[in-house]
Amino acid sequence: MPFISFPLRLREGGTLHRTEEASALLSFLHIMAITPGGSWKACPNFGFRDLLESGRQYADAPRIAMERANLAFDDLGIIGYRVQEIVRENSQRSDFDIYSVVLISTRSSETYSTRIAAEPL
Repeated sequence: MPFISFPLRLREGGTLHRTEEASALLSFLHIMAITPGGSWKACPNFGFRDLLESGRQYADAPRIAMERANLAFDDLGIIGYRVQEIVRENSQRSDFDIYSVVLISTRSSETYSTRIAAEPL
């Protein structure tokens, strides 16, 4: 399955820019992190901004966000990768939280990580 890059970019000739699977999925997770859950009717499990924003109020918010991301992957037919964990990092700043996200390839056990910032409610 060819993966496209996010944000969507067109090359000369009108074709979409392609990228590595893991890179596309890490970008996809960033998009999920800025989208509230349930806001995309085509995939109700897409998005977990609401969970990250309330992360300080609910200790299990990162775990639920991870489960929602994996359900969205299932809903969208994304196979071969799972979100292994989402963890809120200790931050010096009180105006936003930082989350570490680990993506794992189920084919090779390689892991990929990214950091996502979220403003608390």
